[in-house]
Amino acid sequence: MKTLTTVLACILLLSCTAETNRTVDDILNSTFRVYQISGFEGPKIDIKSDSLTEFLTALHYDIPLSDIEHELEWSPETTERHINALIENKLLIKQGDDYQPNLGIITLERGNLLEEKAQNVANEISDSISAWLPEIKEIHNESHISQNHDFRELSLFYLSNVILDNFQIERVEEEFLNQQRPLRNGSRYYLAIVEDDLAAATEPYGIYGNRGLHWSDSTGISVYGNRRTSSNPGWDNYEDKNIHVFDEHDTELITQTMPDLFFPTLLDILNRNRSAFEAIYSELNFDEEISFEEFFIFWYHWIYTEATDVLIEREIIQKPQNEMFYYQIAVNF
Repeated sequence: MKTLTTVLACILLLSCTAETNRTVDDILNSTFRVYQISGFEGPKIDIKSDSLTEFLTALHYDIPLSDIEHELEWSPETTERHINALIENKLLIKQGDDYQPNLGIITLERGNLLEEKAQNVANEISDSISAWLPEIKEIHNESHISQNHDFRELSLFYLSNVILDNFQIERVEEEFLNQQRPLRNGSRYYLAIVEDDLAAATEPYGIYGNRGLHWSDSTGISVYGNRRTSSNPGWDNYEDKNIHVFDEHDTELITQTMPDLFFPTLLDILNRNRSAFEAIYSELNFDEEISFEEFFIFWYHWIYTEATDVLIEREIIQKPQNEMFYYQIAVNF
């Protein structure tokens, strides 16, 4: 028993210190993506350029500034200029003689833990969606699009994008987080650096997301899925895709009626799990970098992705052809 306790303690110690075992060279040879959630506002500097992403990630790992400067081949003047720009945009904070990133740095270690720790609440959400299926299907039956497309064909869009992600996330911000997005140099937005191991054909951690492809005064065309990657060339060319058209009547159903139906249940689940969310926020040391609200809004993407995958495994959601769902909605309705 004593031996088992010792082994478990060693495993815990290794998991807690894994984040420290990186060098600047290793970071430069890894892939980090910058993700923003904000609508139209965003940072006034591009951290994807001038190795700023790698610079912030190296600071996250507590690598000495002199080592980072040397590996990036920055002069002291260049370092000072970048640091001042990052501080001005509130993406970096000076604490004594040290600098601390002021955005989420989601490394592979953290990302894998977020995926693992999302499973319990994701199961709760997927169970609740299953319970609400008759009512959700009834809303679909009221739509005009139901005359040509059955529920299963639209199930990924309805049960992931509509009631959990794109048409729901603003409600999560307003009624669960009760906090405005962080204010950085006159703009409000969430920002994170996410490491991608490039091992899968999907986006990092298989996260599902929505992307607008075309917008006019009357309609918008978007795509939903988790294969918006270079390994899926042409994913952003909507002109040769099967586009599901939601007219004004149907657009109201998917942007209001259906999300409204499920939101009280979703909010109850999130509120009941809030103390667990806050514990994980501290456990993974995100409390040293960003607010709980900014941490959660990114982790929520892991949560609804896990819930979506559970529903796919249960064959409640049917994946669309090429695993991407293209659709058109009415902008003014």
